[in-house]
Amino acid sequence: MQENKIIEKVAISDQEAQQVLDQIKDIIVETVRCEEKELILSARWKDDLGADSLDMAFVLIAVDKKLDMYVNDQDGWEADSSLRDTCCGIARTLKQTGRL
Repeated sequence: MQENKIIEKVAISDQEAQQVLDQIKDIIVETVRCEEKELILSARWKDDLGADSLDMAFVLIAVDKKLDMYVNDQDGWEADSSLRDTCCGIARTLKQTGRL
């Protein structure tokens, strides 16, 4: 029987989330075709940025490549997620790999 792994949700500060957002802003602007000034941590992918699931998938792939890591698509990548949720998920992965 395979044991279920519990993913620990490490707390991420606003400063850490903003640091991640600053690293991936260019990807979001290009892929979602939004203005950089719209990219605030409280912005929601679908409601505020107009991103659909395909846009988000392209952003995820580009972030994977840019940061040279596997981004957990189950941590902050839902259409109703905020950029803070997404950036916290990325920051958690960076922390686990000792890169943040």
